[in-house]
Amino acid sequence: MAGIPVVDLRLFASDPDRLSGELFDAASKWGFLILTGHGIPQEEIDGVFNLAQGFFSQPKEVKEEKWMNTAQVGYDHKESVTELTKILAQSIGIQEGCVFGDVAASNLTTNNLSSWWTHPRREQIEAFRARCHDLSNQLLTAFATAMSLPPGYFFPAHDPAKTPGNVLRLMRYPALATQPETNFPSLGEHTDWGTMTLLFTKTGGLEVKSPDAREFVPVPVVEGALVVNIGDGLALWSDGALKSTLHRVSREASLYDQDRYSMAYFVNANADAPLKFLKRGPEGKFTHDETKLDATFGDYQAARMRLFHEKFDSDVNGSGPVLDPKFVAIVKSLGVAHGHAITYGSAGVEKAGVAA
Repeated sequence: MAGIPVVDLRLFASDPDRLSGELFDAASKWGFLILTGHGIPQEEIDGVFNLAQGFFSQPKEVKEEKWMNTAQVGYDHKESVTELTKILAQSIGIQEGCVFGDVAASNLTTNNLSSWWTHPRREQIEAFRARCHDLSNQLLTAFATAMSLPPGYFFPAHDPAKTPGNVLRLMRYPALATQPETNFPSLGEHTDWGTMTLLFTKTGGLEVKSPDAREFVPVPVVEGALVVNIGDGLALWSDGALKSTLHRVSREASLYDQDRYSMAYFVNANADAPLKFLKRGPEGKFTHDETKLDATFGDYQAARMRLFHEKFDSDVNGSGPVLDPKFVAIVKSLGVAHGHAITYGSAGVEKAGVAA
């Protein structure tokens, strides 16, 4: 079986149809691809990695000044297992993150970031978010082209001035004192719930489920490239033609005694975008599916966020997000992967913030 495809985005300028076809083929088979020629300067990528290392080296009390809020801005820390993952016997691993979500440029003025994030540092973060947004628009244009849709088909549902906004997450997987068990992940099996994800990393460890679902395949680190993966949103939109693939970060594959850093840019549909899908016909043509669902992409994102994240700033006063049972039933019927071995019909989900 051939490895994860490598696609050079520079081809889009001279042969957009061919490039779009290569992207679509990679995303429909693997749900993952390695993207070269993406146009984001390496010095800008390195600069944000340096910010990540600087922040995560701060004392605990500095990092924990502002816990992540429901706009996905602030500090996030995962340790071992939560009650839900104990129920499901699936560890989520150990990692810490600093998250920059919400609408474009909002992190310049938010009051939910640690005091370490000075205005110049925030400007650097927002400039990088803008770079990633431009790249994501190029990719959405290419996917629309491959699906014989208008080039800007996905743009109205991805307005950067609308919530939840695209989310830049800086991540650190801390060094461990001893070799962990072989089944202990840095980050457990999951799919991403947004439209798609851009991943920047300098260290191996990322593994994705093979197209035949028999094994996890390591994603090679290609100098100057980034990794693109399809999220649940684009899988739903495309009638499953584009795959939202289970993936994980393995400690067995990475050096357990060294810190591992990565950065993920999660592209999200607007919260008010209707959960409306395309249907693929026998000739491969995509048309609108008239199925009516009383839900939005925001509903889907909120449900996934509640299941994945252990702690929000609003949890302390009991106002943290809960799952709507009606929407849980809707999502259960959609048939996409969810992560941590969670399905919305599993025992234990009712104990993880589902409204009574």
